[in-house]
Amino acid sequence: MNTLFLYAHPNPLSFNAALAQVIQEEIKKKGGPMKIKDLYAMNFNPVLSEQDFEGYHNGQLPKDIQQEQADVSWADLIIMQGPVWWHSVPAIMKGYIDRVFSLGFAYRYTRQGPEGLLKGKKGLLITTSGADQKAAEMSGMLTNLERSVAGVFPFTGFEEYKHHNFFGVTTVSDEARKQMLTELGELIRNYA
Repeated sequence: MNTLFLYAHPNPLSFNAALAQVIQEEIKKKGGPMKIKDLYAMNFNPVLSEQDFEGYHNGQLPKDIQQEQADVSWADLIIMQGPVWWHSVPAIMKGYIDRVFSLGFAYRYTRQGPEGLLKGKKGLLITTSGADQKAAEMSGMLTNLERSVAGVFPFTGFEEYKHHNFFGVTTVSDEARKQMLTELGELIRNYA
């Protein structure tokens, strides 16, 4: 299975970096090809520009979007991973979605409504939050993530997708965080 791993966290010493390491190790154990996109390390431009819009309509996409769309097309499984900031993923990840999962590539409009064009793929969104589960549910954070980020997967035609959030990562014990790493390893082994 071809895996595209999109990672968004600026701190290489963060808990998110530890989660990213687990994802990479588990995918490598499975033996399938993997492309890793550390969006901060790439200095990915998240700003959807006028040039981007023109390119969607005239077939002259910027080279960075062409490359990312080729990698999305190549992938059977797309894993997005990063923290929850203000009820969403970091702007660099959201900007990747805005620029790469574009009209005409990831979806189109028909008389029957929108149609996803990325059929047959699996998606996995892994997030972390400082909020515990109760606070995340009460604030609407999980619903917002499902609608704004994880919702990209079914909208664009993915066959299957999951979202898993690790709660309270800034306040739980080191032992609890180690358990989260173990839990993520099991999730990747069973899903990928």
